[in-house]
Amino acid sequence: MKKLIITILTICFIASPLSASLVPFNDYYFDKDDIFSSPALLIEREEVTHFGFEITAMSSIDYMSYLADPSSRLSEASDYLYTAMMNGNEDFWNKNYGALAGMFSFDSVNLPSYSQPLSEADIAQIKAYLSESYSNRFDSNQKASAVLSAVQNTDIFSSPSAPELNGSMNLSLKMYGGEIYDNGFGWRIKSNIGIAGSENMLSSNASILGVDIRGDVGYAFHIINEHFTIGTSLEAGLFANNSIINYMLLNSRFSGALAISEPFKLGFGISLNAGVMYRQSENLAFTLDLTNLISLRKYSDMALTDFVDFDGLDNDPNVYYQPMDAVIRARWDYGPYHVVAEMGDIVRQLFWMKEDKNMAFNFYAVPKAYFIYDFSEELSINTGLEYSSVLFGVEYAGLNAELSFSFSDLSIGLKAGYRF
Repeated sequence: MKKLIITILTICFIASPLSASLVPFNDYYFDKDDIFSSPALLIEREEVTHFGFEITAMSSIDYMSYLADPSSRLSEASDYLYTAMMNGNEDFWNKNYGALAGMFSFDSVNLPSYSQPLSEADIAQIKAYLSESYSNRFDSNQKASAVLSAVQNTDIFSSPSAPELNGSMNLSLKMYGGEIYDNGFGWRIKSNIGIAGSENMLSSNASILGVDIRGDVGYAFHIINEHFTIGTSLEAGLFANNSIINYMLLNSRFSGALAISEPFKLGFGISLNAGVMYRQSENLAFTLDLTNLISLRKYSDMALTDFVDFDGLDNDPNVYYQPMDAVIRARWDYGPYHVVAEMGDIVRQLFWMKEDKNMAFNFYAVPKAYFIYDFSEELSINTGLEYSSVLFGVEYAGLNAELSFSFSDLSIGLKAGYRF
């Protein structure tokens, strides 16, 4: 423990001069319900996992409809684009006229061409062209193409009144193995690969393609008496990420073009969790966990051309950190019945609200509740409510499956795995 504290202080000392370049990030594979995220529970667990895997497939209905029929799904955005252009004033057109040729490149023969600055007469002729062509000559594919070009080359869809395309998705594979001993000590090695989508695909944000390998080690022990337990866990990992610009991801489905355009980020990182538990009785316990108490990553950039002609990695001057959170839980166990009530995501949201002034506090992300019923030693079912999502799952002899539905972004998810 003494060595661990010295290590933490050393990291803080090294990172403190770099505070001006600290950048927050979301770890899409962080599991707040994992035992290494609530390390005081290690004192009550004993298990061996020789190998396990878990597949997650989740997507908003919005994004699934786009994948099924891109042109039809972008019809609302197409109508908004047309209205914005028809209502655009002189400043709007002098700002966005340069993007017009790209939006309507399929009709370049008929597209009016003027030098800037545009006069009122020029703008009137452009609007006359749009009024005649948009509804009468352009088909749904051409309008969708204009929308994607506008997303890439203008800020028309950055307006608060602009329609959104919810891209919430998670397609990932996790593989893991490890052991928790009967003395409060545990370890695990795991690997993740997957892609996580952006909340609004018509924004300038990006989806994240990630691959990593991590190692967790944790230890819990009693203090004062057997009713009080303290635990801590440390994670170290190697990470490879790529930011896929939303436009590129949308366009890859629409035109078949390659989605990856940004450099790969290769790096390493550490994360520290700490927690305490008070066991009031055999049936009732309370835990307080500080997740991502320290969570830092450092990257180097590898250009796409390096796959053909490698000329070294470029240093990313930023240090990335994951905002911490405090999670309080009450755990009740009575025979085959298990109930968990949780409060969290308050501190984490306050961190993000400080970084992003447009982010609003989501009260429905704070309370969470879970219920598990054991039919036998091998078979159990579980339900839960978290982040405005309803969960229903089943576990049998190492096999597990979980179905989820989110009311906030209308998404459906399926998780399945096996461990032995």
